[in-house]
Amino acid sequence: MQEFNEDYLQEYLDGTLDEDSRRAVEAHLATSPAARAQLAEMETLFAGLEALPEMPLAVDLSAGVVTRIRQETPALSRVEVAVSTSLPRWLWLLLLSQIVGAVFLLGNRWSLLLDGLVNGRQLAADWLSSIQLPSLTLIAQLWANFTELLQTPTLPNLSIDLPTSQWGLLLALALIIWLAGNQLLFTDSAEG
Repeated sequence: MQEFNEDYLQEYLDGTLDEDSRRAVEAHLATSPAARAQLAEMETLFAGLEALPEMPLAVDLSAGVVTRIRQETPALSRVEVAVSTSLPRWLWLLLLSQIVGAVFLLGNRWSLLLDGLVNGRQLAADWLSSIQLPSLTLIAQLWANFTELLQTPTLPNLSIDLPTSQWGLLLALALIIWLAGNQLLFTDSAEG
């Protein structure tokens, strides 16, 4: 057997090898006295370990183990702390204000989105009508009903006439507020 190692013997003792590997290990054991001696040593060791009584631990080791893991992987502990702590109320208000701002910006451009949706609806209806299959006419009807539902809400078209430089400044300010909110939202308050 090529590349025979101790893992094969452990799996052989556990009975987890597949049929071909088991036969290969048995063939190697038949030809190698060193492997047989190692197998006998492992059988003795495992029998001795199974003979030991199970005793409960007198000291809880979990706190020390968790502390050691956190010391060795500080990034993991920061993620765990950030996920396990609740967020302050002002961060939730900041997140809500970001959502309201996004809805406001979307509301300004809703009519343009609906125009694009109508054009897409007309293109899809033209394409589906050219195929002329009964099942596709059902799909075309469902698509028409779906797009009619999306056209039902009519939001007021707010026109804010600002020069391009002021729009750029407004978008830059919104980006800075968004980045600051995300920084506060995703950092650990214990880090300082």
